[in-house]
Amino acid sequence: MTDVYNLGFLKDTIGETIVSTYDVDGHPNAAPMGIAVKSNEQLIIRPFMSSLTYKNLQTKRCAVVNVTSNPELFYRTAFKDANPDGNLSAELVEKAETVDAPRLRAADATVEVSVAETGSFSPERAEVLCNVQLVTASKALPKVYCRAQFATIEAIIHATRIKPFLMGDEQEQERALRLMELVEICRDIVDRTAPNSRYSEIMADLTQKIHLWRKESEGLR
Repeated sequence: MTDVYNLGFLKDTIGETIVSTYDVDGHPNAAPMGIAVKSNEQLIIRPFMSSLTYKNLQTKRCAVVNVTSNPELFYRTAFKDANPDGNLSAELVEKAETVDAPRLRAADATVEVSVAETGSFSPERAEVLCNVQLVTASKALPKVYCRAQFATIEAIIHATRIKPFLMGDEQEQERALRLMELVEICRDIVDRTAPNSRYSEIMADLTQKIHLWRKESEGLR
């Protein structure tokens, strides 16, 4: 039987996943999010309290942790404007089996969870302890390691933090600059290992977004 450790989750490490939830009106939401492991039966989600994911976890008391190495899924869930109508497409998800939450159809594996406890991790972030209800995994063939694939995912994760940091105080703006440097390193890897690919298209779009965010932040000073 598949369990969370079989999926690569380890204690004292953060696994990058996509957490999907429904809002009170039944609209699906999904966002990249790091997951910590307490045990084989419990996972820890630490969303920002201002996020829709946190709001949905409070109201619906459940979620699906989607495991994937597909940069396209990370991109379309991190930046909703990358989708055709600017919202998460209903075609990307299906209803989970044991909880009232959506799961990504293209995920390599899913972990359906229910909320056990909610506390505070930091002034900005909550800590949500979740009980594992069901673990499913596809029988996908192994894939060759591509540096561009994982560099693109890293860049997407960095980019989700850049805009709010640019709008913050001087210390947060410095953090934004460091993240932008990391994105540039990732872009260099993609340009060298996968030019003219979907990965390079995503990186070009991220670069354009970051340029616009910098202009917006400069206009507020």
